[in-house]
Amino acid sequence: MTDATSELITTVQSVLAGMGLTGTVTAGPGEGDHLLVSVQGEDLDPMVGRDGQVIDALQYLLNQVAFRASAGERGPRVMLDVAGYRDRRRRQLEKLAEHAAQEAVTYGEEIELDEMTPHDRRIVHMALAERTDIVTRSEGQEPHRRIVVEPAPGN
Repeated sequence: MTDATSELITTVQSVLAGMGLTGTVTAGPGEGDHLLVSVQGEDLDPMVGRDGQVIDALQYLLNQVAFRASAGERGPRVMLDVAGYRDRRRRQLEKLAEHAAQEAVTYGEEIELDEMTPHDRRIVHMALAERTDIVTRSEGQEPHRRIVVEPAPGN
């Protein structure tokens, strides 16, 4: 285990303790060049927060810790997962994307989704990338960007 990995685990354990929660923290290879820091346990919803706000903030913090632990050199990007939240969220967004695409095609109208984080928007765009009957675009200014799903020209 590298010093950076150890520091990341210690940071998450400190956050858990500070929130009055218990869980097991592990770190290992994630997707691509990401380092996955995972927390498993019961009743960890406060670590995810409403619409994932807490987990996203903690992930940002962990990326800062990793950057400083690697002496300012670009180290691996850190992905934080709490009790399988990231996978559940991905599946939920893919389902939402398909529903919006179906509505856009059925009614021939633009379907505007709620505001999303850049990570969530990417999941939606990727979920619909293979479809030729619709197009997607992001509009608005951060942090209020949203996705619009509309029928492709000629449909």
